Amino acid sequence: MKLVDIKLPKKAKEEMEKMTAPVAMERDRWPYGLRLTFESEQVDKIPYLEKVKIGQKLNVEGIGEVTSIRMNEEKEGKKRYSVEVQLHEVGCESKGRVASESMGEAIVRSQESHKL
Repeated sequence: MKLVDIKLPKKAKEEMEKMTAPVAMERDRWPYGLRLTFESEQVDKIPYLEKVKIGQKLNVEGIGEVTSIRMNEEKEGKKRYSVEVQLHEVGCESKGRVASESMGEAIVRSQESHKL
């Protein structure tokens, strides 16, 4: 699988930092921080993502740098660890064919549902 550098261009990073619009989030079934979001700049670098369908399973491979390691020791002596990894390079490919909604179809559906 080909890996691409997903670092944001300086201009895109500045634009993202300026955005403050609240976003409604559904309650996740997985722990916070395990969701990957690919913005337009990353989708441009991984064009395969334009063809994926909602519900489709993907193989995601990446290379990251450990940026933080934390260890807590609780009263009972139990230790808890946290390791933070900043992804630098990511590749995506299909795990299987799923007949669901494409990104383009989801955008159209979303736009239609938000019309007044």
